[in-house]
Amino acid sequence: MNSIYNQIRPHKIPEEIVQQVKSLIKDGKLQPGEKLPPERTLADLLGVGRSSLREAINILETLGFVEIRKRKGIFVRPVSSPIISDPLRQILEEDKSKLYELYELRKDIELTSIFKAIRLRNKTDLARIRKPLKRMEEDAQKSKLSLSDDVEFHLAIAQATHNFLRVHILKSIFDLASDYMGLIVDKLVEEKTSIQSVLDQHRKIFQAIQRRDQEGARALMDEHLTWVEEKWREFGTREV
Repeated sequence: MNSIYNQIRPHKIPEEIVQQVKSLIKDGKLQPGEKLPPERTLADLLGVGRSSLREAINILETLGFVEIRKRKGIFVRPVSSPIISDPLRQILEEDKSKLYELYELRKDIELTSIFKAIRLRNKTDLARIRKPLKRMEEDAQKSKLSLSDDVEFHLAIAQATHNFLRVHILKSIFDLASDYMGLIVDKLVEEKTSIQSVLDQHRKIFQAIQRRDQEGARALMDEHLTWVEEKWREFGTREV
């Protein structure tokens, strides 16, 4: 039976289980919200005892990588952490103008991410990026725009770098700015013509990733994020 899990050596069993599951999450082989196999099955796949597995799962839960749901199983948690977001949230609550600095940080992360993603992306990564874009195309025909699809598209590009921390930090930024991003999306929908602009920008970015055009993709991402920033300032979200 083919499996994404490797059997564990006897030495430091719980630690090795933790490292393997973390790697599977980081590499995108285990996705946020995905349910892990039942305890007995997972122990057999890893070649470990159930007590060692339980200890490892408890460590993973403490670290925030998995969530244990009573009578439902073990699930991969979204790549977000209050360790990063809580201190930043306090800063933003005290000074809303720092949102623009947060957006600059987002731009820096995304512009380096897309360059690296094109070099490292595989077919699975490409399909993951294409999925929200397809939904955006369908929504555009109904004059709709989804914030969740937009976020999923950008996170999928970050995931293609196969750098867990990069995705982790970007997801935290999106979580912090979600209210303001939602307001921008609402304003763009009101404008009607902006829906097609957003779709065209994302489509061009995807096409550049598809043909492995690093410079072109980074330029398109920079253009897209600058356009969004201009809309943000135009809508006056600083005052919200």
